[in-house]
Amino acid sequence: MKRACAKKAFEMIKDGMAVGLGGGATVALLIGGLAKSGRQVTAATPSGDTMELCRKNKIPVIPLEHLFSLDIAFDGCDEADLELNALKSRGGIHTREKLMASMAKRYVLLLDETKIAEKLAFCVPVAVEAIRPARAYVTKRLEEMGAAVAIRKGDGKTGYTISDDGNYLLDAVFGKGCDPVRLSGELDKMAGVVGHSLFCGIADSAIVAKSDGTVEIVERG
Repeated sequence: MKRACAKKAFEMIKDGMAVGLGGGATVALLIGGLAKSGRQVTAATPSGDTMELCRKNKIPVIPLEHLFSLDIAFDGCDEADLELNALKSRGGIHTREKLMASMAKRYVLLLDETKIAEKLAFCVPVAVEAIRPARAYVTKRLEEMGAAVAIRKGDGKTGYTISDDGNYLLDAVFGKGCDPVRLSGELDKMAGVVGHSLFCGIADSAIVAKSDGTVEIVERG
């Protein structure tokens, strides 16, 4: 399914495009396809792993800080609903991914049919990125909103996981009946919060690969 998804994404990319690339296995397959094709593109990415993979495949990479626009951007997600509201929590780079998405004329999610449903199930926590002085305050506010909150810790590392921009990552578990659009708006207004992993009203479309080998394009709205 990942290969089918990457193949359809490749078909959307034309010579000369500036392409945003997120992280994950499907994006890695897309990079491999671009390298083999010889298609001339410039890439930008919020992911250090993706940047290194692009360089290994001789795809030019421009840092996001030097760009204000992308022709198209692709990224995976943990789960999405039929309105293309999505959760992108596990990677911990959602703030930079959201910046990439905002730069893109078209932002496309890459996923398989197991990750899309009528409503977000909140199977993964909402990752909330908070500046260090705001850790206790933001934790308390999230708990008052009904979330169970844990500060993220790295595997094999003593201490807390720090984002690429030096902030804490708070994993907030909300109930399945939560309204993602309302929650996103509340988090956007919370003092001390740099960003969060709810992507509401951001994706333009999604490439959904199915177990029978077919691929469906889902458009927002």
